[in-house]
Amino acid sequence: MYVIIATMTTTIDQLTVLAKTLVDAATHAPRKLTLRVLGGVAVVLTCPSIETKPSLQRSIKDLDFVAPLEEWDAIAEIFRANGASLKSKQADRMVFDKDGIEIELTTPDFTADYRVDLKPRLALASPTLSPSDLLLIKLLRRKFEEKDIQDAVALLLDHRVAKGEVQDQIDHEYIAKLCRNQWALFHTVYDNTVTLEKVLDKYVEPEEAQLVWRRIELIQEDMDQQPKSFGWMINQFLKKPTQVPR
Repeated sequence: MYVIIATMTTTIDQLTVLAKTLVDAATHAPRKLTLRVLGGVAVVLTCPSIETKPSLQRSIKDLDFVAPLEEWDAIAEIFRANGASLKSKQADRMVFDKDGIEIELTTPDFTADYRVDLKPRLALASPTLSPSDLLLIKLLRRKFEEKDIQDAVALLLDHRVAKGEVQDQIDHEYIAKLCRNQWALFHTVYDNTVTLEKVLDKYVEPEEAQLVWRRIELIQEDMDQQPKSFGWMINQFLKKPTQVPR
């Protein structure tokens, strides 16, 4: 057991097992349901290097899931059948508890920092969101905390970065196209990749840092090269006139 989380008796292994159990139960329900893991547990499930790198291990306190809103009632029944009880329900969030583990269910329409609707992408991977989306969720945070840096480094270390939605691959074109029409999103993502480049040596060995750095460069290059919308260019001219593309 390599990360102790939530309580003194709950381990990351227990959380990953529970996450996969719930997704599997949803997938094999009479009406096949689309439940996906995100957050720290999803990164652990997709990044084997975390197990051997203490620098990438972090405290994980709960389980996070996304599912289409119209499937919430059926998924709530699956959670209850697996021993979870409902603690609270809001329009965009349900919270359950199972033996002290908090389980949060949200919609795939993220609005906390920037509006990103991942519902059309839920079928790309299982039991987690795709690596591209897991990385995007980290990079679009205005407050880029150490846990986000650790997760982003792990994702970039364990997944190839290339064009196209291929299993276990981060699609740099997807990220770049999403950012090209949203000026603020572009600069938040880009600035966070620059932050990653500056701190890589703190988390991985030099050769690994070079690999991650090259993968970050692929994302940045595609973001730079994508044609920008008129609104994006106006914002760039007004807010960063010294960096207007030529």
